[in-house]
Amino acid sequence: MKKMLSRVVIGGAAALSLIGASVSGCGSTPPIGAGGNGQSGNAGSVTVKLDGSPGSQGGNSGTTGPAPTGDANCGSQSNTSHGIADVLLVLDRSGSMSYGTTSDSNCKTGSNCTQRWSALTTGVTATLNSTAGAINWGLKLFASETGGSCGVTDGVEVPIGANSVPTIESTIAGVSPGNNTPTAQAVRKATAYLKTVSDQNTKYILLSTDGEPNCAASGNTTTNVPDTIAAIKEAKDAGVLVYVIGIGPSVGNLDNFAAAGGTSKYFPASSPDELTAAFASISKAVVSCTFALAKTPPDPNNVAVYLDTNLVSKDSANGWSFGANSTSIILNGSTCEQVTSGAAKTVRVLFGCAGEPPPPTLLF
Repeated sequence: MKKMLSRVVIGGAAALSLIGASVSGCGSTPPIGAGGNGQSGNAGSVTVKLDGSPGSQGGNSGTTGPAPTGDANCGSQSNTSHGIADVLLVLDRSGSMSYGTTSDSNCKTGSNCTQRWSALTTGVTATLNSTAGAINWGLKLFASETGGSCGVTDGVEVPIGANSVPTIESTIAGVSPGNNTPTAQAVRKATAYLKTVSDQNTKYILLSTDGEPNCAASGNTTTNVPDTIAAIKEAKDAGVLVYVIGIGPSVGNLDNFAAAGGTSKYFPASSPDELTAAFASISKAVVSCTFALAKTPPDPNNVAVYLDTNLVSKDSANGWSFGANSTSIILNGSTCEQVTSGAAKTVRVLFGCAGEPPPPTLLF
């Protein structure tokens, strides 16, 4: 068996491109074909080169080895792009969501304040309509409208789907704040639901809440922070990153929630505009930092990911991780921020053959 390595080069947030090249192969498949070239462009478009010629991405160049032959079958890529993300909105509709965005007092009809729930629905609606085709959205509310003050029903109010936006909008338009804040229970139900969604898209939870969770086992109004952090970590460990938006002035612990969910810091918001901006930032991150692979790696333990020429560690907090069924690569935390900010221009994913040495740490 000859050593083989495939290289996938995916551009940064502003202008993304891809080069897939095999160095030599093992096994036997029909010829991949040499000399295929695609196109370059903005986020979501790709350039494909399978001729083994020198590349020039982010100022780096060098030969990639001989052209592919008929036995190059260890992870060669013919196309790739950002994957469509599945994002489940997990929205707090507790009684305090009737308070003002800048105060902890009830925002009564006709008063000079903006209700948190109203601001949240404004931000959600704006985001849903600006991400068509890039994100499949779903909706989970907590506490549920039935089942008592701490009740969270199984499943979701609106399943994740490509055409779910009108149903989400009509559902949240008919909801009023009420009950307690069973955040841990809601996250666990959300994670359980996402495990049943069988498409290949990368899964995320977008948790939006206005304060400290309660509904602990010892009492409905007892704070429940440790169990909420545990539930969020369970989601991350299941491959579901959790983004957090905090609404209003009393949102302690939310950085801890975001850290447990693999997304570093929460997004604060105290107005409809700030909520819309937070949703937009998260939407950009989940699309820009998810890279679909044309096939699964031949050896999931023999993969290397680079930002420009820098090797990235496999780390669900601030490195990279696999998406659903190892069909995508997710950049997390500070690594994602380097791409979305434009600080890093290219993302490279290298596959090594099963049973062969791992990809080198410096190749470009």
